[in-house]
Amino acid sequence: MLAASRSIKAAQGAGPATVSDADVARLSRLHFLENITHYQVTNIVPLGLIGLCGAYLPGARLLTLFLVLNAATLVAMNLVSRAIRRGKHPAQSISWWRMYEALAMLSGVLWSACMLPVIDTLGRNIASMFVCVVIIVSIAVTCMVVATERRLVGYFLFGALVCLIPQTILHMAEIGPIPLVATLGLGPALIGLASAVRNQNHLMVRTQLEKQHLANSLSDALAAAEYLASRDSLTGLYNRRAFEELALEVRDDDALAPLTLILIDLDHFKAINDRFGHGIGDAVLVKAAEVIARHAGPHDLVGRGDGAVARWGGEEFIVLLGNCPVERAVQVAHDLRRGLAAMRGLDWPEDMIATGSLGVASWDRGLALHACISRADEAMYRAKQAGRNRVSVHGNAGIDDLAATPAGQ
Repeated sequence: MLAASRSIKAAQGAGPATVSDADVARLSRLHFLENITHYQVTNIVPLGLIGLCGAYLPGARLLTLFLVLNAATLVAMNLVSRAIRRGKHPAQSISWWRMYEALAMLSGVLWSACMLPVIDTLGRNIASMFVCVVIIVSIAVTCMVVATERRLVGYFLFGALVCLIPQTILHMAEIGPIPLVATLGLGPALIGLASAVRNQNHLMVRTQLEKQHLANSLSDALAAAEYLASRDSLTGLYNRRAFEELALEVRDDDALAPLTLILIDLDHFKAINDRFGHGIGDAVLVKAAEVIARHAGPHDLVGRGDGAVARWGGEEFIVLLGNCPVERAVQVAHDLRRGLAAMRGLDWPEDMIATGSLGVASWDRGLALHACISRADEAMYRAKQAGRNRVSVHGNAGIDDLAATPAGQ
């Protein structure tokens, strides 16, 4: 419980999380994998248009073969992308990515190869011109689709140009030098456009991550503020206000369950402060809080984290025992008393012994919380009057403790 308090305070002092380039690249790749299948489906349209126009050209069979191979490559790419997504670390599956990049280069080759059967009739047949236009547009669109992955753009363009440039050179006599110039300029132009798209995408992803980190930081800050607002700054136990709220919640959750309060006051605490200093006094309070939380923890209380244990003020502590009759509460109080008497600290003076006087009161139905606390306070005061280091139960005629017990036991 005290460690939790310290961790909250440590979290408050930590700086805001920064968004690294690796984080941006990882999320960008995940977005790419989630959407690439839908983008690949759109390739059905240009493949169908090329096949329809190629049916009226002399090289229809060869064109059909390239179209079928290209479609098979796209299917293989889709299967590989699914395999990557199914992996435990989809953004880091290097072997699968290498296969995907190889298929992308093959797809680029096959897109350009579709021009081989029609390049001889280019300029003389409108269908050939249409096929070439669709091929160039498809190559450009594909580069934009995969623009967020720099290597993928490079592999695809390399495959497309390594097949397209030799064609324009070999057929320069028929088609002239302009297609060659256009082809040579196509690569740098598409790389530049893809780079712009990638930068814009990464900027959006970075903004998304920064907003997410900001939201998480705000949520953590609110949780820390709420935690600290309900805690005593020294001991980490609930403060008075939080204890009162929790106690009422516990009672409302199960009105029939027996509830018991234990009020604890450290004996001669002012004398400890005066004789040994406030540093030792604070150490005694912290140690007492640990002892109380350990002896009256979640196993004895309602299942609410560290239970309804609070620093009531100064050297006073209060414990709410849920679903606990007074007889059982008295046993817990004795354990607490013995635990407090056995407290030791490494820097404590050897002749210093800290003990506590405890008052136990049953929280009857219809009784206000503060009325029950007053009963526990009365019982605790009786324990002090009887010699301290004792347990007193409200309603009992005498002190419910072993009066002969030495203070250190």
